[in-house]
Amino acid sequence: MSEHEGTPRSLRISFEFEVPRGLKGVNIPGTSVQKALDTMADRIIGLSESLFPWAGKVAVRKQWVYHWTDYEETIKLPANDKNTPK
Repeated sequence: MSEHEGTPRSLRISFEFEVPRGLKGVNIPGTSVQKALDTMADRIIGLSESLFPWAGKVAVRKQWVYHWTDYEETIKLPANDKNTPK
């Protein structure tokens, strides 16, 4: 089978650890964040051999996000014969 055959598949698992708004007097150093991200990635990768043995590679995305302009909105689309149960 060529590398272009079949359906590409990925498993994505996300975690968001929120620092509460208004938490006074707490400065979270970048080195602490990086150490936490590295530790979590190492542990997940260590588990992957036995839990996801068919994986050929893993992409690790590390982010420290400020949600100043982040919002999500769910918009209900009009019903039609393809998106409505019969």
